[in-house]
Amino acid sequence: MRVFPVQMPSGGRYWTVLDEELEVMPVADRFLRELRFGRDRAESTTKAYAGGVALFARWCAKTGRDWRTAAADMGLFMTWLKYTPAGDDRVVLGPGAMPARSEGRINRVLVAVRGFLSFAVANKEVPQCVLGQIYELADARDLPLEAQGEDGGLSHRLRARHRLSEPDTAVDRASDEEIVALLLACRSARDRLIVLLLARVGLFSAGPPCGGGRFLAFAQLRG
Repeated sequence: MRVFPVQMPSGGRYWTVLDEELEVMPVADRFLRELRFGRDRAESTTKAYAGGVALFARWCAKTGRDWRTAAADMGLFMTWLKYTPAGDDRVVLGPGAMPARSEGRINRVLVAVRGFLSFAVANKEVPQCVLGQIYELADARDLPLEAQGEDGGLSHRLRARHRLSEPDTAVDRASDEEIVALLLACRSARDRLIVLLLARVGLFSAGPPCGGGRFLAFAQLRG
């Protein structure tokens, strides 16, 4: 399975999924085309979603599963994603094996797969029960009265069943010296106000995007 860009006669582009015979996967193609032109999502979004769907279809093919019913084993798919390197169909074995994909990457793949399977359910390509395998289904009647809405009608809500916990990324706050250096480099009261506000609400970090050299470059661009 691989992703492939498609250019429409109008000039618009989206990404689709090809199988091992270089044939378009019909349901995935309709989903990605609707995502691009029906929902007005960016071309890069269809590329990311196509990549997730291609991984799901590859896992189904390698494990002998029908993609229409494979959602029941989504946990095994997540394990395959975590320990199967790109371009290799062998799961890395052994304690302490390094994950092939991060938690964030796996969660993004799952978002694409859920969107694809939901589209397939809506278009009667897969059984309705698949929706209950990828989402926890509930109605609004078990919410507090304040959250049920004014109309009081029955409404359903969904929560994804499968998701990995992503580690918190430590943010190193910019030092006072760096902030003062940026203030001194500003060329107008407007820029000094912007810097002061960003510093007060904690939006300045000392990581690579906002290092001291970048502070000075920012001030020069704004001046």
